[in-house]
Amino acid sequence: MFTLKKLLSVLVQPCSLLPAVMALGLVLLCFTKKQRVAKALLFAGLTLMALLSLGPVARSLVRPLEASYPPLLAEATQASATLPDGSPAPGWVVVLGGGHSESRSLAPIHQLSEPSLVRLAEGIRLQRLLPESKLVLSGGGNRDETTEAHLLAAASASLGAGADRMVLESQSCDTIDEVRALRTVLGEERFVVVTSATHLPRAMAMFKKAGMNPIAAPTDYLALHEAAGMVDWIPHAGAAFVIERALHEYLGILWAKLRGQAR
Repeated sequence: MFTLKKLLSVLVQPCSLLPAVMALGLVLLCFTKKQRVAKALLFAGLTLMALLSLGPVARSLVRPLEASYPPLLAEATQASATLPDGSPAPGWVVVLGGGHSESRSLAPIHQLSEPSLVRLAEGIRLQRLLPESKLVLSGGGNRDETTEAHLLAAASASLGAGADRMVLESQSCDTIDEVRALRTVLGEERFVVVTSATHLPRAMAMFKKAGMNPIAAPTDYLALHEAAGMVDWIPHAGAAFVIERALHEYLGILWAKLRGQAR
């Protein structure tokens, strides 16, 4: 099921689907008499690819996800035993894995993907602001691969975090695996969950569905920049990447709800 889900997620992305549509149009144009259909497919593929590479389109898709939860302790500079709403500070700061690539020749911090590294930095920041908390690092790996949790721990240590305040969850393959594994560790205790702002709505819905008590801590924002005039209307790969991330999350939310894994 995990492999099927990942495969479908890739196949329905614009960067996979639209070239296939245009390739079909080109085949029909060159080898059949269905010229109208061929031209329609080519036109639709090229038009959609251009639209889905525009900055304004990318931001319109990603902002609803990133605006779901405000930053946590964004202006705090000193440790505190309470949160801004006066509630007791939670005892756990959970950092969800965001991907990694194993390379024995590189330091652990360089093996983490950009989302993982940004999430880790935010987790360490929040742990220092919540002095009684422990840092929970989550993420698995392939059979012969160093798990992401262990890479996160090694990177955390290199950044000055204390190993005695870390807890590792290294068996999960995806978000629902992380929820199930962390449920056995955290139970119904309140905890901070640190993940990318686009991923946070799905993660929060899954944790709540499992009867847990997460506190949202978004990071790794993709839609911070405003429009840059006419230049923003020129198709570029960065916008296409943002749209792919957004569509991945919308599809993930739909899949989780259909499977009864999210509220």
